[in-house]
Amino acid sequence: MAFATLIAQLSPTELKAMKDGCSQFVVSDMDFLETLAAHKCFLAPPWVLRANPSGQLARVTRISYDVDGNLDKASVLLAVAHEFRRTTTRHRQVDSRLAF
Repeated sequence: MAFATLIAQLSPTELKAMKDGCSQFVVSDMDFLETLAAHKCFLAPPWVLRANPSGQLARVTRISYDVDGNLDKASVLLAVAHEFRRTTTRHRQVDSRLAF
């Protein structure tokens, strides 16, 4: 499953453009929190945590802030997407080594 936000299904490429200042679009607080929640994540500063199906919590990424001290929502969502992609790739590699 590709990582997508609930904000009109923004892709990581579009989030990167927002982060780099190449896009006029901004992520609202509610869209940011709903996107994290859809991926079973929530904020517990200084971390974004994810609730695993077993009920355990796992650190996903550190929360980042802009120069004004506000949450850098695009950067946080990109970091979450990157971590999910990295974890998925690692699980596929382990699964392929276990396959007979």
